[in-house]
Amino acid sequence: MRSHHARHDSDDTGVSRPPRRRRDPALLRGRFRTLFFLLLGVSALLLGQRVAVAPCLLGVLLGLYSVSVARGRGTDSGHTLEVADWLLLGCTLAFSGGAESWLLGFVPLLALGQLAGSPRREWPYLLAPTLLLLIVLAIADPSLGGSRAGGVAKLVVLVVGGWVAATRLRRAPAPRRRPARVDDTTGFHTGERLPELLEAGMASALAEHRPLSIVCLRLEHFGDCRDFLGSQGSEQLVKGVARRIERRLGADDKAFRVRADSFVLVLPGRSLAEARKLAEGTSHDVSTSLIAGRRQTLAAGAASFPTVRRLEDLLAVARDEAAPVAAERQVVQPSLPLAVAQ
Repeated sequence: MRSHHARHDSDDTGVSRPPRRRRDPALLRGRFRTLFFLLLGVSALLLGQRVAVAPCLLGVLLGLYSVSVARGRGTDSGHTLEVADWLLLGCTLAFSGGAESWLLGFVPLLALGQLAGSPRREWPYLLAPTLLLLIVLAIADPSLGGSRAGGVAKLVVLVVGGWVAATRLRRAPAPRRRPARVDDTTGFHTGERLPELLEAGMASALAEHRPLSIVCLRLEHFGDCRDFLGSQGSEQLVKGVARRIERRLGADDKAFRVRADSFVLVLPGRSLAEARKLAEGTSHDVSTSLIAGRRQTLAAGAASFPTVRRLEDLLAVARDEAAPVAAERQVVQPSLPLAVAQ
């Protein structure tokens, strides 16, 4: 398969997506609360601690209520619900073995869930109610499993473990969206790859003592076509033009869609005369047939290395030849090098 015809699942339509709405921390905590107490209740039931299921059911109902509150009034309830979380968890642990309960493993999970979706400035207020957990366990079992110091230390370690996990989760960098490297409509490389691959081609041409030419092709009156055909129809027109460009390319040639209406062809081993001949043939193929029900024409420009040695100048020469006439030049902006630099 040719390098210029690789396919890739990416969004290169040029239409900006609306920004995502910022999630409400109270709503996130409400959803977490519901799931947390549901899992806690199931775990207590599997351990045979039926009495401990009762606080979990209250926690599930509280979670559903808190989701409704968050949707309707945002964070009007403050952190009252988070205090209730620790109180209900303390009651569940007290009914299932106190400081010796296997359900202690839910302590860091609750700390993580409350902190992870909340601003850092709220973390002290969310962790302060862990004292209620300790008080409830101390009332149910004053010895805290035989050693008060050991019981307190165990709870502190569990809470700190949830805090550390939330801290690391907050520090994890958000995945960066990589720029599209292949255009979905044409299968050509995007302009993002043009400087990289053109520089490599120029270096090879210099080392092998052979020419390298580029051709800039611009769809004329593309704005009018897009207004008439719409976004989807104009992309079908571009696809038809791209197929006619592809028929003229050799195995080593590379094609780039650098703008909605512009292409750049990199032609290793071809002289300037050969590049102009290819551009003329492509323009003829496009203009002599209907594409997407419309007659389309191409403006073309060419340049050759090493006659022009700098990458920027090479692109500028080809671009200027394919530029619109003076009356139209004021409408078609920005120029090709700006698109390539993206």
